[in-house]
Amino acid sequence: MTYTQKFDNCFSDPNSSTDWVYTAFSKALARTEGIASSLQVLKDQGRLPILSLPEETADLDALSSTSRQIRENFDHVVIVGIGGSSLGAQVLTSLREHGNGYPELYFWDTLDYHVMAPHLSGERLSKTLFMLVSKSGTTPEILAETLIVIEALNSFGGKGAVSRQCLAICEPTDNPLGRIADKWGIERLDHDPNVGGRYSCFSLVGALPAMIAGIDMKAVREGAKEVLEDTLGNPESNPRVAAAHHYALYDIENVGMNVIMPYAKQLEPLTHWFRQLWAESIGKEGRGTTPLNALGPIDQHSQLQLWLDGPNDKFFTLILNNADDESPLMDVGLADDDPALDYLKNHKISDVVHAEGSATASTLVSRGKYLRCIDIETLDEKTLGALLMHFMLETIFTCHLLEVNPFDQPAVEEGKKLTKSYLRGD
Repeated sequence: MTYTQKFDNCFSDPNSSTDWVYTAFSKALARTEGIASSLQVLKDQGRLPILSLPEETADLDALSSTSRQIRENFDHVVIVGIGGSSLGAQVLTSLREHGNGYPELYFWDTLDYHVMAPHLSGERLSKTLFMLVSKSGTTPEILAETLIVIEALNSFGGKGAVSRQCLAICEPTDNPLGRIADKWGIERLDHDPNVGGRYSCFSLVGALPAMIAGIDMKAVREGAKEVLEDTLGNPESNPRVAAAHHYALYDIENVGMNVIMPYAKQLEPLTHWFRQLWAESIGKEGRGTTPLNALGPIDQHSQLQLWLDGPNDKFFTLILNNADDESPLMDVGLADDDPALDYLKNHKISDVVHAEGSATASTLVSRGKYLRCIDIETLDEKTLGALLMHFMLETIFTCHLLEVNPFDQPAVEEGKKLTKSYLRGD
């Protein structure tokens, strides 16, 4: 396995008959066996594609031609998507190094014209591909941005420019985005109707931007497959154990917040992806915990005071990247060997990050906070695929333990309908 996890302070005394958290944990972990069996059946029947994608490669071979053509013809790629149509791709492309000869990727994940405007005129426009992504083809934000893109391209080079510089991804149904694509001769790629947006990072929604950026998607899926197989067959696999902890702490200790904090800037997009995954999946019928995303060491200087000295109502996950970076050793001679800097002598930047992560973990433990540490040795495609699959499965198992549907979002759909009504003036 490309990562390990360790828990602290979640149980008072597992050998005591009055450790109700451990009792609830044990019962929940036993229940995950039935959940795993049900997921295995869905996988075998092809009814839950997110569990089949990790072992597939044919679709990636087909996408490689598309990604190669895009790399050869464009310097910039704008992903016009929001939520699950964007966040998974942001996680995957966070591994790429800038200036590596691949197109620059930009994400329009907000309705802010100040973000959009620089891409819609001048020389940049002629070398930009716009990837229009909406699973349903009805997302108001994406339709609004699509119209702005088409107006700019049509004014620049007519229908030919629109057709050449746009690519649409939506369900193969009759929907507004699909109709726009057909009208303007825009190529359409089919979004699998059975893959929910927030679970779509391994599908073409995440894979195509990743491959354009030079990410090895087969390695990503290899890491995901390893975690999936272990989870479905191992009663004490990482996602199942984590889900049982979530359930027990929520049920017995009323732990209502779920904090995720990696000590790696490249994993910051993962925290935003996880925030949506957890919130939209688990927050139903008056149940669920609130996800809080953070980044180390930055949030040691903003949220840590509250975490350490505030209410004990949070479950913390620290992701510690133990790999060394390529920074030079710090030379305190540059500061006249100031004794106050002795602790930095002959250390790399990564040494400081490792020390701060370990210190935060130790401090949380000493304050009696509920803590999980996930350790990774190498942050690469396989590890990232493993983490993505881990958190998807952890979420799915926790939802089933709480008896809520991990795949719908009924309250969100109500908001979308009201947005359209307001704009109509109803």
